[in-house]
Amino acid sequence: MTFEIEWYGGQVLNASKIALDTASKKVAKMVMEDAKKILKQKAKTTTDKGLLSQFYVDESLFKNGGYLVWCQGPKKWWGKYHASFFELGNVWIHPYGNKSLPKINLPANPFMRPAARKNKHKATKVYQDSLDAWLKAG
Repeated sequence: MTFEIEWYGGQVLNASKIALDTASKKVAKMVMEDAKKILKQKAKTTTDKGLLSQFYVDESLFKNGGYLVWCQGPKKWWGKYHASFFELGNVWIHPYGNKSLPKINLPANPFMRPAARKNKHKATKVYQDSLDAWLKAG
């Protein structure tokens, strides 16, 4: 008597990864749009050519994939980087170390973190719907 087992695990994992990647990109775009809205409310001089033009969604290089929302200029970590100072706050010291000039405390004005928190429940629903659709199609 002989038994034969067919294993479709690789196909199942690949198909589910595609469904989750699609959902991840959708969630990242939702977070990006909300971050832009929050930034418009908080920044007094932000324009469509300024910080708002520096947003983009890019595929993550992390082992398990996913997508990241960037606000640092066109994929150049060495380029414009003032978004992180706006998000996290900063202490500005005179560039020549002139200690007689006062330090300027720039307060944090987070826009990315609130956008991510705001979309947490929506993201769970998007992932669940994506997996449900994949299971129904399979």
